[in-house]
Amino acid sequence: MSDLQAFFLKGFLVLASAPFWWPFLKAVWQELNESMEDEGGLFGRPPTQKELQVLERERQGREDPLVHEPWPDAEERLRGRRRLGARPAGAAAPRGDARAAGPRRAGFR
Repeated sequence: MSDLQAFFLKGFLVLASAPFWWPFLKAVWQELNESMEDEGGLFGRPPTQKELQVLERERQGREDPLVHEPWPDAEERLRGRRRLGARPAGAAAPRGDARAAGPRRAGFR
């Protein structure tokens, strides 16, 4: 295989695998921009005092992207299935169950 063919094959593989890595790259980019918005983001100019006040008001309405879900200890693992309301395998969720169709929170899990 010539170098030119290998170059095009590698480029095709990168483009073909984009559906797997693009969402992750986009989420990292947005997270970095949000974390540095007081300084103007990654490549932006520093905001004026008025823009900082607007950013602060917008930030108060947002959900915190850092999610902490503690790991269950040994006791909680033993009784966790019953306490969490788990159903036997193959059982469908009852109609109107809020947990089955509730809104999803933002952030990685």
